Amino acid sequence: MKRLCFVSPDVNHARKVVADLRDNGIPEKHIYALAKDDTEMEDLPDAGPESNDFLPAYTRGLEFGGTAGVLAGLTALAFPPSGIIVGGGLVALLGLTGAGLGGLLTGIAGASFPSSRLESFEADIEQGRILLMADVPKKDVKKFESLIQRLDPEVRIEGIEPSAPLVP
Repeated sequence: MKRLCFVSPDVNHARKVVADLRDNGIPEKHIYALAKDDTEMEDLPDAGPESNDFLPAYTRGLEFGGTAGVLAGLTALAFPPSGIIVGGGLVALLGLTGAGLGGLLTGIAGASFPSSRLESFEADIEQGRILLMADVPKKDVKKFESLIQRLDPEVRIEGIEPSAPLVP
C-alpha cells in the first residue's frame, strides 16, 4: 500500500473525492481526513491515529525504554545487589518492563502533539483546507492520482509510505 496525501480546498470537494475513492474500491478504513477543529466534517472519515504523534512516540519509547531496561538489567548482573542472585531472566524482565513503560508513557505524551509526519500540510489545514489521505495499492497509484486530479487538476499529491507495523 502507498499513502497518497493531498489537500482539498473545501469540505464539498473532499466529500466528492472520498465518494470517488469509495466507488473505485478503496474501503473507508483506508481513507483519512484531517482539518481544523472547528470544521464540520460529519460524513468524512476521521483521521484516527494519523492526527497525532502517538504511534511514532510509542515506537521511540519502546526502543529507548527497552534499551534502558536491558542496560539496567546488565548493570544488576555485573554488580549484583548484596544478597540477591541475579540471572538472565532479570535482564529480560527489566528490558520488557522498560519497553512497556517507555512505550506507554511516550505514546501518551505524543498523543498531545500534532502528527510530525504531516508538518508540511499544517499551513493548509490552518487556512481551512482539508487534508485527505488514502492508502491505495502500489500498482494502482497512477490510477488514483488521475482520479483525484480529475476533480481538481491543480491538486498537489504527495506520497508518504506508512511505517511498517510493529507486529506483522
